[in-house]
Amino acid sequence: MNDNNLKTRVNELRLKKYGYKKIASELQITVSAARYMCKKINEEDLLVGYCENCGLKIKSIQGKKRKKFCSDKCRWQWWNKNSNKVNKKAYYDYECKYCKIKFRAYGNSNRVYCSHECYIKSKTKKGENYES
Repeated sequence: MNDNNLKTRVNELRLKKYGYKKIASELQITVSAARYMCKKINEEDLLVGYCENCGLKIKSIQGKKRKKFCSDKCRWQWWNKNSNKVNKKAYYDYECKYCKIKFRAYGNSNRVYCSHECYIKSKTKKGENYES
């Protein structure tokens, strides 16, 4: 294994949060060699990652959140393909102020109306069905 391959492999294992001993056993090198390789890797090398959707190499900015996607297009594609993997906890139950129908919505804890139509009706009719 040449130096570049070894450096790349050590970088991958460091990103997986492997320690020196585990890296050493994985790559069949000494612990001191693994420690040396880890110290040798630049912080900039640790900022390099791969897009979760297309696998394109991307670089994150130091001090900011690590990038997972190379573009908005890839991010949208990944979320659309993997919506079942997302743990959606922000469901709320409401009663519409205009039509009094009970409904459930995701992501907004301050909803008042079940639809835009009820919102418009409440504003134009000044609450025929709405009790203040």
